[in-house]
Amino acid sequence: MQRSRSFWIRLLVCIVAALAISSFLLPMEGRGDDWIPLFSGYLNLSFIYGSPLVSALLGGAFNVMIVASMLAINTKTVNNAFNPSLSAALFLFITLLNPEAVHFSSIHPAVLLFVWGQYCFLVNQKFTSMFLLSCSALFYAPLIWVLPAVLVISVSGAADMPRVAMKSLGGLLLPIIYLLCFRYMMFGDAMVFVEEYISNATAVSSPVYSLDFTQLFLMLCVAVVALHSISYMFRRWHRNSIVTGHILKMEFLSILLGAVIFFLFWGENGLPVNMVMALPLAMLLSYYFTGNINAASARIELILLCCAAVISRLSFFI
Repeated sequence: MQRSRSFWIRLLVCIVAALAISSFLLPMEGRGDDWIPLFSGYLNLSFIYGSPLVSALLGGAFNVMIVASMLAINTKTVNNAFNPSLSAALFLFITLLNPEAVHFSSIHPAVLLFVWGQYCFLVNQKFTSMFLLSCSALFYAPLIWVLPAVLVISVSGAADMPRVAMKSLGGLLLPIIYLLCFRYMMFGDAMVFVEEYISNATAVSSPVYSLDFTQLFLMLCVAVVALHSISYMFRRWHRNSIVTGHILKMEFLSILLGAVIFFLFWGENGLPVNMVMALPLAMLLSYYFTGNINAASARIELILLCCAAVISRLSFFI
């Protein structure tokens, strides 16, 4: 099984390398200056968005940091149900399905904070978890809609619900309060900032009808494999350890929340919104393929994903 798994990881790494290289060959079309709430009004990021080289270097650095964080967290949890190399390869694979993911955007730091926020949630550091997740929403505004659901999830089932609720709510509100106080004292535009934030957080853009056949086929393949992985997860739920069960529950809920963000905002300004779903989807697929890699159905699905990704990328050059 180990040799078979190594082959599929190498295959995924080759596909990831091809996706990354081809992404640099495509022009940066449809990308404007990305609005980052945390830096709005006092830090000009035009030197990043105006330079493809700087944007690519910074985007690559954040992608590496996210993958390194995933590997470090997987090592800390010591959970054999999720192969670290396979999880990292699947994360990059899903991320690079959008060629814009090689260039820096507000989603990169937001996803990095989300990764560590999930880890803190897993180890029951609720204040730190909500603090990091709240900070992620200060980089990418639509993530603000995820926070109430995460808050409810963190409080539900807690033995000491009032204390956990206060800690979680404090972690959620602290970055927002600090930022609003800073803007009020330095610029006097706290209400203007709130209006701009709400405008960006509600800027729904989902151009389904503009997709070509190859992109629709790719989305369908990812959806089918994801649904099969979720079905596999539920069938084996009673066989998992407590830690594995907590991880799977967290990633399943993250997929549901990330799917809402993706389908509502993935057409916004050419941003790689698929990165919001990349982490939980990669972990779920890693669980499925790690325990099922010798099954013919799993191999066919992995080959189908790779072929769909290659065909979709080739369509950009035709």
